[in-house]
Amino acid sequence: MNELSASPGHFRPTWTWSAHGVPDQPITVLVASWSKVRTRALLARHAGSEQPDAEDLFAELAYGARIVQEVISGRWCVVAELLRIGAVDSWAQVAIALGLTETEARDGFHGWIAGQVDLRRRTGAIGIRDAEAEELYALSEAVAW
Repeated sequence: MNELSASPGHFRPTWTWSAHGVPDQPITVLVASWSKVRTRALLARHAGSEQPDAEDLFAELAYGARIVQEVISGRWCVVAELLRIGAVDSWAQVAIALGLTETEARDGFHGWIAGQVDLRRRTGAIGIRDAEAEELYALSEAVAW
């Protein structure tokens, strides 16, 4: 357990947990790490004999955020593929699958395309080319609202 600087009602950790600081690991390892700290925190809270460890709680947040990043990182690639194979009838269909509004789904996809084009221009290798972006914009505009 790390030492905390504490004043009544306030805990200040002497470390910083960040989702970006969690090492690249397979999703199964990330989930196992999250589950381990989550279980310790829940057991401490419900055992009544001790307070949950602040480090475990921060680790739970960081691992959880990293898992979310991993899980959603490929969603727009999947939407692009669905558009390419003609499987999208409406933005409502995509929105329901993503748990978003139609506007959020369409705008999110368009933002992803712009980001990928920018990435390609900056790196020269990663991201999508202008021609592919034009194709994806056209496919997305052909989908009903």
